[in-house]
Amino acid sequence: MTQRTHSRLRSALATAAVSALMLGAGPAFSETHPPLKRADGAQVITTSLIGQPKGSDIAVAIEERVMAGAIADRLDGKVSPGAINAARQAYAQNVFAPLWTREAAEKLMKANPACRDEGVESGITDEQLRAAIDARFTGSAEERAKADLRLSATWLRLASTVSGGLSDEGGMVRSPEAAPARSDLVAALVRAASGDPVSEFKQFSSSAVQYRDLQRALKTYRKHAENGGWMRVRGGKEMLEPGMNDPRVPALRERLRAEGFAAPRRYAALTQDMTAAPTLYDDALAGQLKAWQAAHGLKQDGVLGPATLAALNESVESKISRIQRSMNHWRGFDPGEQYIWVNIPSYRAEGWKDGVREIHMDTIVGKRRTPTTAFSDEIEYIVVNPKWFLPIGLFKRQKLRKLRKDPGYAHAKKYKIYDRASGAELDPYSVDWNAKGVARRIQMVQSPGPHNALGQLKIIFPNKYSIYLHDTPSRHLFERDVRALSSGCIRLKDPVAMANWLTDHDDAISTKVFNATLESRQRDRFHLDRHVQVHLTYLPAAVAPDGTIEFPADIYGKFKKATLAKGVYPDDMTAEDTPSDRFVDNETDELGPKRDVLQ
Repeated sequence: MTQRTHSRLRSALATAAVSALMLGAGPAFSETHPPLKRADGAQVITTSLIGQPKGSDIAVAIEERVMAGAIADRLDGKVSPGAINAARQAYAQNVFAPLWTREAAEKLMKANPACRDEGVESGITDEQLRAAIDARFTGSAEERAKADLRLSATWLRLASTVSGGLSDEGGMVRSPEAAPARSDLVAALVRAASGDPVSEFKQFSSSAVQYRDLQRALKTYRKHAENGGWMRVRGGKEMLEPGMNDPRVPALRERLRAEGFAAPRRYAALTQDMTAAPTLYDDALAGQLKAWQAAHGLKQDGVLGPATLAALNESVESKISRIQRSMNHWRGFDPGEQYIWVNIPSYRAEGWKDGVREIHMDTIVGKRRTPTTAFSDEIEYIVVNPKWFLPIGLFKRQKLRKLRKDPGYAHAKKYKIYDRASGAELDPYSVDWNAKGVARRIQMVQSPGPHNALGQLKIIFPNKYSIYLHDTPSRHLFERDVRALSSGCIRLKDPVAMANWLTDHDDAISTKVFNATLESRQRDRFHLDRHVQVHLTYLPAAVAPDGTIEFPADIYGKFKKATLAKGVYPDDMTAEDTPSDRFVDNETDELGPKRDVLQ
């Protein structure tokens, strides 16, 4: 058989192999997922860049290993079935010639620093990468074939790691169907193997703004760690309050300075009275502590009490871990084009549209014994001037004892009592509130109006937890810094603004009509033409609208236990005792401009 005939035969066989691979034919290719779609047509590979022509011994070896399932064996359990199939298709479409050029393979040595920037570990050492790259261009055809497949498998693992998992089509595993289109894995793998593999796998990282903000925060806190981090502030017999003299004051000042909440020493003359006693807890330092407390979900009183002291003494490494865990949430998650995000311990709701935060406001969330559950759903409708149908559990916990003491409580608070079985209204004085099982036979309903516990409106995303967003007549509670106060639902500081944000973006609802109905005090329901996603999360780190990195207090005890900073600052510290300068200057931060508050 001539070389030309042999080449034509191999091309025909490769074409048949592509078809077989895409159809999942044969025992080695029996995945149940749909075949991958091409993003940009057939790939054209310049064989001179590859270093080995199609039809060479190395191509024969690659074909044998691909058809024998070598890629699946190497990647089984590490990536999705679709990612494995993408590698098979890439080789088949290239007539089983090796994909990796020397230049592209060498660029893989930058993979670990790139993964670290994304807040993850690759799981592959530099030594392993070096060995695979060297093997690709030395040794026998069998060894080179094996190494080329190994490099492709490595790249797919990297893409899967930074993305939080890849679906068959190259999107994130848990992405909704409306997720932004991404390059398919076949095309991306081929581009990576002949171009810049690091840039290609980084394109699969999250595009969520919060993820990018957390990435910036990660860089900042790693700088803190490189600068030595901080030590612990010693506890005392009494709380440290503004105006007091205490030997721990210099330690507190250094601790805040180390995290960027106080000016560096070269600017100290601008922020404090240098003639005052170094142990005086002055107003300037108290203001800096209040800003720090605000970023940590604590009462902003400027008092160094037990909760503030415990949070101050968390190590920089622990905070880096918090940021990475929050990044992991966004890494494998696409929130959608329009959504409301509530990070429960941050006490804040945000409305996002096309990657822009258009509205945000304070919230009140569930108490520790009645926590708000973290989950995602879709907002379907808004109820204006709602009645409040008390859930059985809440009725038993909060209302039954009051009715046992005084059945007149129902009329005083504008509640009506109904029999659940018949729907008949009952006189609260006619009910035996001490009877066994009475809570399950009674439905307690509060009429609409300013007295209603739900306020003017509620935003509904039907769910098994009976959680929704709503108004509240108890406006004074928003003045508190710590607002885990509800029975599980989320109260909004400005619910009308949030509802108008939804109606403004919905063609089926007139905001003018909606607001007129609201003012009429008539009960009504407005259904959204296009459901809006809502995401309730419980993340240990978040970036606020002003760019501040927040480490909210663990109100439900769900975060990983924090580690403590090593060492304790000595009392009566002097400038000579402290590090020369631990302030992190963000002015030249390549990820964004310097801001007034630590990012």
